[in-house]
Amino acid sequence: MGHQTKNRKSESGNVLFLILIAVALFAALSYAVTQSTRSGGGSADREQAILSGASMTQYPAALRTSLIRMILSGTAATELEFNPPSGFGALTTTAQGVFHPTGGGAVYQRGQADLMAGNAQGTWHFNAEFVVPDIGVSTAVTGNDIIAFLPNVSQTVCESVNSEFAIDTTDCALQGSTAVPTLLSASATADVISVDMENGYAFPGAPETLEGNDSGGTCAAFAGQPSGCFYDGTNNQFVFYSVLLER
Repeated sequence: MGHQTKNRKSESGNVLFLILIAVALFAALSYAVTQSTRSGGGSADREQAILSGASMTQYPAALRTSLIRMILSGTAATELEFNPPSGFGALTTTAQGVFHPTGGGAVYQRGQADLMAGNAQGTWHFNAEFVVPDIGVSTAVTGNDIIAFLPNVSQTVCESVNSEFAIDTTDCALQGSTAVPTLLSASATADVISVDMENGYAFPGAPETLEGNDSGGTCAAFAGQPSGCFYDGTNNQFVFYSVLLER
């Protein structure tokens, strides 16, 4: 009987010891979280930017699938039209509408508010006025790529995207202390692919080649990069781009 009582006391002591360890671990975890909240707010912002950037890059990937399906079905690249649902009436044919159910059947959506500098939904823009170096044929007009743009994303998201895609900013003129190249302005080219121009991304002095401004040599930030983020100094905004179709 005494032996059983001794075992019970020993078991009670072990349970109490385990409870004390659990309490100590919980207290340590709580302290770590508190310290992170107080001093690591920037880290939380960066983590959120990474998550937001990932969701932003997924949308162009879905659009590429629709474009490839349309081209395989017989729609030429020069016939693709990106009219939003409100502009379906202006489509040449519904079969050419990327977002039309009988065309590409792609989902038309706005840029998520948490991606944007003003915390309000953004608008995706689509056109073929730019050549991305080393993507497809690097010749203006004939080699213009079909690109999706999301203007006015937040600086944090823009920096996060360039970090994730390992954008090389060597010899590039950067926006302030950011890792975001300033877009080089040059002569504009005429749009060579039918798009809803209300949704076409353009600004004064739109460049034929999508490249960063040089500050001390050759800036090749976006060469061979199907996606990235640049600073549009004309409109004072950060812009995400993603090539939908290489030409």
